[in-house]
Amino acid sequence: MKGKLSHYLLALVLCFINRVWGAPERTTLLKFQYAPFPYKESPHSHKPPFFDVNDKGRRGHTSARGGVYWEDATYSDNRVLISIPPHFKLAKKPLIVVYLHGNLATLERDVRDRQRIPEQLADSGLNAILVAPQFAVDAQDSSPGHFADKDFFEKFLAEVADKTGRWQKNIRYTQQLKNAKVVIVAYSGGYQAAACALENGGVEKRIAGVALLDALYGQEQSFADFILNNHGHSFFVSSYTESARESNELLMSLLKKHGQDFRFNLPNKLQSNNLSFIELGEAVDHHQLLARAWTESPLTDLLRRVKANNKKNTPRKVAQNNLGAHE
Repeated sequence: MKGKLSHYLLALVLCFINRVWGAPERTTLLKFQYAPFPYKESPHSHKPPFFDVNDKGRRGHTSARGGVYWEDATYSDNRVLISIPPHFKLAKKPLIVVYLHGNLATLERDVRDRQRIPEQLADSGLNAILVAPQFAVDAQDSSPGHFADKDFFEKFLAEVADKTGRWQKNIRYTQQLKNAKVVIVAYSGGYQAAACALENGGVEKRIAGVALLDALYGQEQSFADFILNNHGHSFFVSSYTESARESNELLMSLLKKHGQDFRFNLPNKLQSNNLSFIELGEAVDHHQLLARAWTESPLTDLLRRVKANNKKNTPRKVAQNNLGAHE
């Protein structure tokens, strides 16, 4: 009897540790074939060359905001961060949350450690895995790389399913993720990659929702087209500070011209017919937005509101904040 009790107590302790800290091997960085970078230009392209600087064989790209960045230092990282939260269950229909980082970012320093994106997904309780590709490394450049190529996002997602199954040594991950619905979350300069994925990524019908976190600085027509073509199938949320006001107002005007209604708050549950614009106050710092926006840990709050296929995937309590919680 004592032996059975000790085993039971040990199991409870291990369960508690896993729930609080998670398993360290559940977040990893993997090299991808279908990553945004390195960037190989098509010989048949009629566009100006991406690498427009050559210094004795060393290629560089001129960014409008950051000047010249070199290929070897900035545009050669093909790694993708993948994180599986402790509560993730293959038995339920999973989602894939694709996080597109902004400027001056690296996966380890910013996405994982400073913005705590894997932790925010885990805290939300959503039955989803996190995927975050590296774009320009620590640079003032929003270039989408190969995400601008036709159907490239589809190939990227297929590799996500394959790589996750291999990493976990479980083919069920591959099987469950290969057709899983996708939520795209873009922060700041990640809007370029988001617009490309929506416009020509080849997986429009798999997109369950889009969230722009102070991430609308152009491509308004692309986002408008996606919203108008997919309203009722995908939710759309754009939160913005003063720097992104003009682009958000332009997008709203494009939607109004087509008679598309939208709201200025977040519902308790983000459903497929939801379209929200959230104006953030002057006190919100763009650079700290993933820590605090309309509430602390805004990505956690947003993902808690996502209505998954199974109601059990959505926690009953939603964080209280200055937006209210109106249906």
